[in-house]
Amino acid sequence: MADLKLGGLLNLMGNLTLKASGGKVKVGDAEVLVESSAPAGPKHSTTASPVPLPPPPATPTDPGSGVWVISSFNKTVKIGTKPIVALGMVMQGNIPSWPGMVLPSKGNTDPVTVNHVPVNVVGDQAVIFPTGAPADLNASSSQ
Repeated sequence: MADLKLGGLLNLMGNLTLKASGGKVKVGDAEVLVESSAPAGPKHSTTASPVPLPPPPATPTDPGSGVWVISSFNKTVKIGTKPIVALGMVMQGNIPSWPGMVLPSKGNTDPVTVNHVPVNVVGDQAVIFPTGAPADLNASSSQ
């Protein structure tokens, strides 16, 4: 099982599908994030703060802490059939109710980009709009 490691000044463009001989696609040592379908697909995070809407003393409508990257702003570069995340939109909750956005990558220390947008990797964050709270994206959604 070999990983496909990307590094250096690399800008991926056009329609491109990457495959990693049974391993993972990585930027340096960090695994690349790919889209997942909510709520059926694997979660990218399970540690996000619950959204307290409606406000206490009522119970939240959806207190779930699961987060999925449901749409990457990049749709042309894929790992298998799943687009690589280079910024994008997330949803949080048990029944994904709360929208958010993937933040620019801090874990992609090599300047690997897709159409000049840094590729997001495991360890990057998203922000959930209703609370402004960060969600650590700590799983790649399997490739």
